[in-house]
Amino acid sequence: MNARIEELEKRLESKHHKDLFLQMKHTLQAVDDLAEEHRRYQAVQALSGVRIVGSEESVYFDTLNQVKELIVNTLEMTIEDLEHKGDKRYEKNFKDGVE
Repeated sequence: MNARIEELEKRLESKHHKDLFLQMKHTLQAVDDLAEEHRRYQAVQALSGVRIVGSEESVYFDTLNQVKELIVNTLEMTIEDLEHKGDKRYEKNFKDGVE
């Protein structure tokens, strides 16, 4: 995923839309912060004797990874729309526009 993010940053810099990249980066960091907060909470729970269900933890972190993937995919579609702005034959990903 890191290679995709770097490639997206390069594509956005050339289009002068670095703000979109920073927003995505901050959103991904917020998801990572949420995961870290959850890990700490579960560690405290485990220390206090609460049994942690591994399958539930797996589902939780899989869901967070899916959310991060969706955020990156949405930015890729946005960039595609920006790159094809004014192209009459291009079918937009977002019908309401990107600007």
